[in-house]
Amino acid sequence: MTKPILTDSHQRMNWLGPNHLKISPSGLMRGLAPFLMLLFTVPILAQSIPVTFPLLQDHLRRKQLDGSFPLHYSLLQLPLSWTTIQDSYRGSDSLPQVYFGKPILKKNKTIQFHVLPIQISQNFNSSHPYGWGEGPILPARGLQHVLEGGVQASLGPVSLQLYPQVFHAQNLPFQEYNPALPEVFFQRISNFVGRLDIPVRHGTDKIQRVLPGNSHLKVNFGAFSAGISTENLWWGPGKQQALLISDNAESFLHGTVHTRKPAKTGIGHFGGQYFLGKLKNSNLPYYSDGSFDRYREYPDDWRYFTGITLNYAPRWVKGLSVGFARTFLMYSRKLEEDGWKAWFPIFEGLQKERVGLNTSRFRETDQHLSVFYRWVWPQAQMELYGEYIRTDHALNWRELILNPEHARGYTLGLSKLIPLDKGGHIYLQMEMTQTENSINSLVKYEGNILNQNHSGLGLYENFQVLHGLTHHGQVLGSGLGHSGNSARITLSKVKELNQFGLSLERIARDVNFYNFNLGNGLGVLPWVDLNIGAHWDHQFDRLLFSATARLVQSHNYNYAIRKSNSLGNSGYKKTNFHSRLKLAYLF
Repeated sequence: MTKPILTDSHQRMNWLGPNHLKISPSGLMRGLAPFLMLLFTVPILAQSIPVTFPLLQDHLRRKQLDGSFPLHYSLLQLPLSWTTIQDSYRGSDSLPQVYFGKPILKKNKTIQFHVLPIQISQNFNSSHPYGWGEGPILPARGLQHVLEGGVQASLGPVSLQLYPQVFHAQNLPFQEYNPALPEVFFQRISNFVGRLDIPVRHGTDKIQRVLPGNSHLKVNFGAFSAGISTENLWWGPGKQQALLISDNAESFLHGTVHTRKPAKTGIGHFGGQYFLGKLKNSNLPYYSDGSFDRYREYPDDWRYFTGITLNYAPRWVKGLSVGFARTFLMYSRKLEEDGWKAWFPIFEGLQKERVGLNTSRFRETDQHLSVFYRWVWPQAQMELYGEYIRTDHALNWRELILNPEHARGYTLGLSKLIPLDKGGHIYLQMEMTQTENSINSLVKYEGNILNQNHSGLGLYENFQVLHGLTHHGQVLGSGLGHSGNSARITLSKVKELNQFGLSLERIARDVNFYNFNLGNGLGVLPWVDLNIGAHWDHQFDRLLFSATARLVQSHNYNYAIRKSNSLGNSGYKKTNFHSRLKLAYLF
């Protein structure tokens, strides 16, 4: 296969003469003409690689470990720009010989038109929902399919990418709850897990939808882009989980300004994004049959969602990238009530005392703040990374320092390459995530058995925005949902884009809910999933192939006690087979 054609988009022209301050309409047009000519004769290509695209992004991450890909790419902010990746590999043979978008039209370097890869994703659960990520893919039983394909066109700095998705899910029935549990259990469900807009089953029928997918209309200027997008975003260093924004839910409509490649300065490289978006509600009951839904009520209103992230790779510490992200949620009616200032809460103070306790409470907004890092050591072919999230304002700095456990979650991870004598590497990857709130939530807020205070609330909910950090029925952050914990270890043999290996994983589901019930006298058991998986990724010329299969054993399914004896209580077990297949054809 031939190498991708790389174009130089870094030419400069000096069009401001000594009399440029004498402004007249004709003079202005004469001054702007060379600049406009520059814009529309130098193509700035901007194919965005979807967060869900197989093989390539994981390959780039491994290439940083062995020193083949520049370290100033923090990879803390996705999607990536394919063109900037090409530029970084200029003159190197390490770039995978693939076209992300095949050029089929070039006219005087002014207009370019590309056909983007066709992608097919398939997801299957035999018994009950397992898994997360992949955009529109739902926690559901049965087969699900996503078909993606499209085009990208560039006119000078303007990029139009149309990459829609066709989604289908069998959405088969499964046991959503155990009816033998007492009524108070379901009252608490509605005040805990069910407060989030995350239905256990998304309706009772099969699902067929056409979505805008990873599409955009943007203007590119230097290291930056601005425009309108429906692309999935990913903020943070995690490979399995991102705590604030990930591809766990389908993409949402947003206006955005962001870096398309690291912006170089005298002190290092910077990246970042600022967006204004709209989140939709599922309008579905928590249980698909509507049982116990009398305990939960939601406003019939869409949610305004805005956020900012900034990451920095200092020039003095090779391989280190640090960053932070902050988002705000509110119902759209607050935009009308509070006026123009309601659109930009992202720039207010971090402490409740600075904002004002009453202002913070009655404005009805939910804040989320995360900090993260990633440190790559090519000499050791290893990386460490972590993320910490907090979902409630601290009263002041003193309260934050004394009580860092309040309303928090975290991710820690490690990746390591071990060279093999005959080529390739052994790839070790470990990651753990905790979205369960600490015991602090039960101690600090006394509450009552129905949770009229904060006790037992999950990471992605609060009292102001009842739907929580969700979009169309799925959490925008971690796929662990209300308050889950996970730990996964993966061992693979890798060579270029190809890898195969095994993984072990433990997931504890909705731990906050279990702890609160256990502490308030209700007989429940902890729901824990244990699984073993195998994966295989391979490039067959123009076809990228990725497959995963997992055998999942759910212990104490739906928390209920099956029987009791002198040895204690035992719950229900369910075995589930989960598989995921992805194909991408590169034209």
